[in-house]
Amino acid sequence: MPKVRFEPTGRTVESVREGETLAEITARAGVPLDSVCGGKGTCGRCRVIITSEVAPITDEERELIPAKDLERGVRLACRTKVDRDLVAEVPEEFARAGQLILEKADVDVDLDPLLRRVQVKVFPPSIHFPVGDYERLERALDGIVPSGKLFVPLRVLRSLSELLRAHDEISILLRGNEVIDLTAPGPKSDNGVAIDIGTTTIVAYLMDLSSGKEICVRSEMNPQIGHGDDVISRITFAMERPDGGAILQSLVIECVNNLIDACCSSAGISTKEVYEVVAVGNTAMHHLLLGLDASPLAHAPYVPVVTDAIDTKSVDLGINVLPEGYVHTLPNIAGFVGADHVAVLMASLRGESDRPRLVVDIGTNGEISLVCSKGIASTSCAAGPAFEGANLSFGMRGTEGAIDHLYISDDMDVAYSTIGKAKPRGLCGSGVLDAVAEMFRTGILDSSGRIVEELHSPRILVRNGESRFVIATEKESAIGEPIVITQNDILQIQYAKAAMYVGATVLMERMGVIRDSLDRIHLAGAFGNYADPRSARMIGLLPDIPLEKIEGIGNAAGTGAKMALLNRRVRDEASVLAEKIEYVELAAQPGFEDKFYSALFFPHLDTSLFPAVCSETGRG
Repeated sequence: MPKVRFEPTGRTVESVREGETLAEITARAGVPLDSVCGGKGTCGRCRVIITSEVAPITDEERELIPAKDLERGVRLACRTKVDRDLVAEVPEEFARAGQLILEKADVDVDLDPLLRRVQVKVFPPSIHFPVGDYERLERALDGIVPSGKLFVPLRVLRSLSELLRAHDEISILLRGNEVIDLTAPGPKSDNGVAIDIGTTTIVAYLMDLSSGKEICVRSEMNPQIGHGDDVISRITFAMERPDGGAILQSLVIECVNNLIDACCSSAGISTKEVYEVVAVGNTAMHHLLLGLDASPLAHAPYVPVVTDAIDTKSVDLGINVLPEGYVHTLPNIAGFVGADHVAVLMASLRGESDRPRLVVDIGTNGEISLVCSKGIASTSCAAGPAFEGANLSFGMRGTEGAIDHLYISDDMDVAYSTIGKAKPRGLCGSGVLDAVAEMFRTGILDSSGRIVEELHSPRILVRNGESRFVIATEKESAIGEPIVITQNDILQIQYAKAAMYVGATVLMERMGVIRDSLDRIHLAGAFGNYADPRSARMIGLLPDIPLEKIEGIGNAAGTGAKMALLNRRVRDEASVLAEKIEYVELAAQPGFEDKFYSALFFPHLDTSLFPAVCSETGRG
């Protein structure tokens, strides 16, 4: 059986399966190799250097890898099948760096968790009172638990007899009519975890259920990324392999367990002192977490297995908290509007008036809701991964060295800032947004999105028949080549921004809301938090409303998950809300294609959006 050693870490994988590619091995072994297309051989990101016997060069590799790199053994891991012992080097420039993850999720909700702890005295049995332990416990809790028969799981029941004979009183943790835990009397640490399972990142919040305070927060990249950046790639992986769904579920469960363990270690508590988990994610992430069949989401009419909220025992999912604890997932709305958007709505609408407002979450799949006096309408937009820096020539996630904001002067000098103030390695979503807006503002792009070669600037190059604009020169960059925006990159952004804009305007037409009546646009998630609203409005990503009405609301999905963990009524409200929302399928709307084509163009330029410049990036 062949084995693979990865350098510079020296990690060796010996259990190579027949026909397995190097990319599949890195995903399974947790080697942080960059990839976007999920092993389809189209993105060219999963580059490694084969330092042992060099594998034959494939057609995809000749197209995607420069000749000078091929000569030194650079190959695509997804095209390299391991049929012999290999030594593969993953240099820093090819490795997947840790992303800057948005963890901030402020919460303001009344504390009323579903779990509650009570301390009761259970009368001992006697010759005149020969009543069983369970029945005496039931009598002791009469009037404390809701109406209905008390339920004590077998694992909990096994500890009852010893506790009753050792203590006059016992401490009981209740979840409705169910006894979750029985312990000796005394102070206890009652905790829960709220988890936002994003396509790209996973964030876990350890919460004190008795005070409502956040104890600890930890986050990681979603390890499913090794099988594709977007949900369709992952669903395809699950469909093409008999064990595909199980592999994806095990990856996310392992990540969740690692985050919970890290939180508990930091707080100095046991994972068995976590009694409740609330998880949110888009519909695909929801299904993959629960081990549900996600294949119906890949084709019309995109019907999920379930839209209702679900409660399941943590032990049944393999999540390492109290075995009798529960995992609660908020309801989904539709195939591509999931529990995470329900959480976003719960967080952004609580205590708000019914004045018209848009709630926008821009990611690989964009979700938009319009809230007004007539109700709530929601839709999903195939924005693609462009706003997360993927599928672009020099796009990258929000990691160190990513250009996150920039400004182009009238003579085409470029001032930029990078994450970590490091030398630039590429552009993340907010940087790409600024680049396109600035190129349009300065006339480098015309309204159709064409790079105007006639300007004859040294920053405008043509390579292999494609125009490109240099953002950072070869000397400035950390990767030994210039960082550019290509004509195809511009087109990818046009597709993404058109999808989002049409989604918003179709909902407004559907609900009879005009632009001038919009009171607010809430931008949720990492992109919404870091993106410059001026750039978004400049390129026609958002409706043209005053900038002061556009606001980022942080990780609202995490906030909504926290709210559902800390207040039982939020769960009921979320279910009612999800049932009331009208889902609008964009492609089925009359005139959709015409609207989309028109939205590809850049709108009328309002130069007043950029009155002044600041010292670091040149942005106003």
